[in-house]
Amino acid sequence: MGKINVLSFDVANLIAAGEVVDRPASVVKELLENAIDAGATAVTVEIRHGGVSMIRVADNGCGIEPEDLPVAIKRHATSKIKEADDLASIMTLGFRGEALAAIASVCQMHIITKPKTRDMGMMLVSEGGRVTEITEIGCADGTTVTVENLFGNVPARRKFLKKDVTEAMAVSAVVEKVAMSRPDIALTLISDGGTRFSTAGDGKLENTLYALFGREFATRLLPVTGELDGIRVTGFIGRPDFVRNNRNYQNTFINSRYVKSKTVMAAVERAFTSFIAPERFPIAVLFLTLDPAAVDVNVHPAKLEVKFSDERPVFEVVYYAVRSALEESTERPEMHIKTEKRPAIGAFVPIGGAPKAEQTDLGAWLKLKGATARPVETVKVTPPPAATEKRKAETSYRTDYQSVYEKIEQAATKTPVPETVRVASPLPTPPRAVSKEPTEPEVSLPLYRLIGEAFDCYVIVELDGELLLIDKHAAHERILFEQLKENMKKDGRIASQTLLLPIRVRLSEAESAAAIEYKNEIESVGFLYTLDGSGAEISALPDAITPADAEMLFIKMADELASGTGNPAVTEAVRREKALYQIACKGAIKGGRVYSTETLRWLVEKLLRMPDVTCCPHGRPVAYRLTKSELDRQFERI
Repeated sequence: MGKINVLSFDVANLIAAGEVVDRPASVVKELLENAIDAGATAVTVEIRHGGVSMIRVADNGCGIEPEDLPVAIKRHATSKIKEADDLASIMTLGFRGEALAAIASVCQMHIITKPKTRDMGMMLVSEGGRVTEITEIGCADGTTVTVENLFGNVPARRKFLKKDVTEAMAVSAVVEKVAMSRPDIALTLISDGGTRFSTAGDGKLENTLYALFGREFATRLLPVTGELDGIRVTGFIGRPDFVRNNRNYQNTFINSRYVKSKTVMAAVERAFTSFIAPERFPIAVLFLTLDPAAVDVNVHPAKLEVKFSDERPVFEVVYYAVRSALEESTERPEMHIKTEKRPAIGAFVPIGGAPKAEQTDLGAWLKLKGATARPVETVKVTPPPAATEKRKAETSYRTDYQSVYEKIEQAATKTPVPETVRVASPLPTPPRAVSKEPTEPEVSLPLYRLIGEAFDCYVIVELDGELLLIDKHAAHERILFEQLKENMKKDGRIASQTLLLPIRVRLSEAESAAAIEYKNEIESVGFLYTLDGSGAEISALPDAITPADAEMLFIKMADELASGTGNPAVTEAVRREKALYQIACKGAIKGGRVYSTETLRWLVEKLLRMPDVTCCPHGRPVAYRLTKSELDRQFERI
């Protein structure tokens, strides 16, 4: 064991810098937070070579008084707090007094600042954390911090930096999150002389998202709002047809501070159950506002993680707010036809004229498909008797099969045998089937025309200047799923089944503590149990599950309660929903099979009466809209 040494100022500063500053993006984050805490309404960030050679952050905030300027780059020097009690009510982004000292110790730094009450500003120059110059200077109100030659005095750390383009992307990601957190601040990012983006600072989050990610992103979002136990959540989530393969677009802000919260993200992803596929992740930009005393932001070196005094209300307010937004959404995805460049084969063009668009020779197209084009007048459309008989037999078989299926469906959904009536539609339509005693409030149907069916999978409907392309299996699956959920709601409390022999479940210390604290909530979903030193003894379980599944579900509930990523009612609801959509999938009509026109019409009208049904329980869209204007553009009518 060597002698205990008291580290020098320079070494101590370098160690502290490693905790706060590990790449240019870290520097930008700390300087942006200082600018926001200074009350800035406009901030410009400029970087060169990914921020390695230069970073400049200029704001129009309150500035730094001349006497405070030399103190600003000292360790543990801050204007945000004074006493230990202030840590319980932190509303500023910075508070430790470490950022400027850590940054200054690994670069050459210039700080130019001027309070609004002063006629002249001041400039501080430092190198390696030591002040080399302080002079008076003429400048605008606010503060500009310039960082040059980052890690120039720590070559071992500099070699771990990525390529300039990678570091620039990391800086951009940081600035994006800050811009989202404060839509009321006009924020501009300049990289190597080019403007990456610029926000308006008008206080509207949707305009900020438009500026950061573009029109398509901003127009495919759903607003979210909710409040519970003094916790308020607002923001946006992506529509179910607008998801990602990872969690990179999940953003959480606690009192306007960007954080990574497992509790919030678990609530969002649970809310999306039965709306998106399991391997997909939702998009979210959510703001939580709560009492600063209920959240500890001083648990992570980079302040990216927080600790709630009680995770449960946080989980619940996010879950129910997001779920409500999804259930109230009526937007169906729009289909866009991709234009392909094709040679003009056999196109007809008037003498002296030029083709307006690419036209296709149907004869050549049929040859590509292995068919032969013939003049229409030489073809006789007279099927042989054998083919006619075969078609009759197929039709008879399909009709018989359909009638059997309809009887099964009516029995399963307890729907009375329908009678035949006529409906109003733009063009005469065949009779359709409706119930004598509808199980839902009567909703007036919009005028529509059933065009037909493609590939025995997709029902085509003309509706209000659009074509609606419906996946009949996905649509019927969602309709059955909603009916099953509604029936479950009518049953009230979840019933239990008593076991002859109790089930022993081993629990960790944290899981046992959660099972004790939330015993009433767990028992409300159908479990009855007692606890001892090694775990739980379950004497009754929800009647919808088997004893083989009970142990796993119980442990999952206890674990989620212990980690703050769920509550028993939500966990049980998710499990039941998964069971329900498995039942709905088995009972839904199948793609590739032929069903009667009456059945297709019933499906269409059922879907039109449920505009909030936009996806099947597995997350696939039930219908796409193809507008007339889209078709007109393809045929160059407009």
